[in-house]
Amino acid sequence: MARFVPALLFLFAVIGLSPATAAGCLPLLLRTPSLELRLFADDPEHLLKYAKNDRSKIEQKVTEYLASNPDLLPAIKKLVQLAPATNRAAIGRGMARAAQHCGPVDPKAVQSIIDFTRGLQDSSVSAGYASVDSESTPQIPVQSAPVNRPNSLFNGEWNMDVADPFAPVPLPLELPPQ
Repeated sequence: MARFVPALLFLFAVIGLSPATAAGCLPLLLRTPSLELRLFADDPEHLLKYAKNDRSKIEQKVTEYLASNPDLLPAIKKLVQLAPATNRAAIGRGMARAAQHCGPVDPKAVQSIIDFTRGLQDSSVSAGYASVDSESTPQIPVQSAPVNRPNSLFNGEWNMDVADPFAPVPLPLELPPQ
């Protein structure tokens, strides 16, 4: 057991220092892998090569990267500098969508994205950011109480109580056509 302790400490150190486990706004399983985040941080131009001027891909990747790790704003600044003017609005939309994801989870990240967008002073990025309206905020699904069906096998608020097994079986109002 004693020889496994250093291995576990090393594992926790690696996991704790990886960018994917940083305070991201997405659940852990939906975050972008740490290797991809590091590659983007090292070479933001790679995203432009990958997207091949497809604005929807640029917007999606910027959203994924910032929502996975809001500390990638300096790499986004390099991306804006390298991107042609036609793609900068997509970068702004991606930043706005990332801010929407971060809103309920990390308000400080949202404020840093807003301040960063203002600090860029790029009209295309600002226009793209403003084009995402606040009504399209990603909604977290709310679990509601299940609907009780009459004469089911279970009843009660959460269908956990056994119903009367001797209750009459309901018949349909119409017989199916034959």
